[in-house]
Amino acid sequence: MTRATPTPRRPRAPASASQQRLDPIGGLAAWPLAPVVALIVVTYAIVATISRMHEIQITELAAASVAVLMIAAAVLVWAARPDLAPFTRTRAVVIVALGLAAHLLAAASTWQFNGMIQDDFAPIGLGLLLLALAPFRPWKEILTLGVSSAVVVGVTALAQSPFLGIQTPPFLFAIIAMTQVLAPALASAAYSRQVVNSIHRWQTDARRAIRARTEESRGLLATEVVDQRLKNLGADVLPFLADVLERETLTAADIKRARSLAFQVRRVLVAEVDHTWLDDLIDRERLKLTERGLNPLCVIADPERRATGFDSDQRAAVGALIVALCRLKGFDPTSLVVQIDGSGEAPADTDQITQAFGHRGARPTPAADTTTIAIVTAAEEQAATQAKAQARAQAQVHAATAPRPRTTGLSAIDTITIQAGISLPPFHRRRALRPYLSVLRAVFTRVRVTSRHPLLTLEFDAERTTTKGIK
Repeated sequence: MTRATPTPRRPRAPASASQQRLDPIGGLAAWPLAPVVALIVVTYAIVATISRMHEIQITELAAASVAVLMIAAAVLVWAARPDLAPFTRTRAVVIVALGLAAHLLAAASTWQFNGMIQDDFAPIGLGLLLLALAPFRPWKEILTLGVSSAVVVGVTALAQSPFLGIQTPPFLFAIIAMTQVLAPALASAAYSRQVVNSIHRWQTDARRAIRARTEESRGLLATEVVDQRLKNLGADVLPFLADVLERETLTAADIKRARSLAFQVRRVLVAEVDHTWLDDLIDRERLKLTERGLNPLCVIADPERRATGFDSDQRAAVGALIVALCRLKGFDPTSLVVQIDGSGEAPADTDQITQAFGHRGARPTPAADTTTIAIVTAAEEQAATQAKAQARAQAQVHAATAPRPRTTGLSAIDTITIQAGISLPPFHRRRALRPYLSVLRAVFTRVRVTSRHPLLTLEFDAERTTTKGIK
């Protein structure tokens, strides 16, 4: 009897992941949940307080309880704003702490005169606040906050049990009070866990599919790169070499022509090697602005090619922001400046891989004449550079889709600064940039926005380990 092959377990998302972190656009769509929950919490607190005036002995404490709960709701709405993403742990702790303070104040205002705990507004309001954290915080954190809050509410119910109007075992009051907090907290944690795992599985499957398709197309891509390089060489270099070998003589004009061709080919290949994804993006936007009849002047300052160290999410976020800026009404096409600098070592290049391909593509010297050797050596350098460019293309495709290895290298910070002149009122400018800032704050460590009309400056940091980058 053979044992069935076990099905490999699908990877689970990290415990610190949240819906807003893994899917910034989805977190942006979930943000209206916060003001809706805040409105329900505040309305219920006011209505419940008015309906229980006969139980309230200290009116000031009751009013303070409602006020603190309103502050907690306001903090929730503020913390969940897309332009302030991501929703940090400190904000969540502050919201829960304010909810607990409102509960203790409400309990003190009706101490010894509370008829039943089922109609207390503070535990229900606290539970709803925990429920609103589902799209923004990890499930373990929500569960920890929910259990801690439920314990405080349960202890408060036990302390009030001798004065309640219903005679029943005290632990039943504690269970009822804790359920009002624990049930929404468990629902919030379960939602966060399920959604995060679903997003993580989908992203994992998508990356696997991309890697599979890339492996299939890598050979075709390499062939296309070689063909393109051969076309470039075939236009001038190869006919010149064929003519020299056919004549079997070399003149001073031929030597001068060989040097000129070598310089031109080297310049083209070096320019292509130094070209990054950011250059391609700016070139496309510059072309679109030109097609609209504008005269764009878009400047890129990235001398260390730090843009190569950005991952796919960061590239997509930066690209979307630049495209949005170029399409905004009132955008000055001569004002866009993109600068990247930072601390730590710049992204390394793929020299070891490309050198291997370069040596493999080199050709032996077929002539013994010293002058002819110089020409053939130039052709060897061109062929080596050609193979090196091919290897760069292969390394770029592979590195862009391969899973990121875990490294223990030193940390480096790349800072990208984008400046643009936009002649829009501040309100319209903030409204247009709000969704993009939400995504930027989710994928970058720190985002700073400076607005001095009409100049808009955005600066954000990208942390990375000092591993090899891709172009």
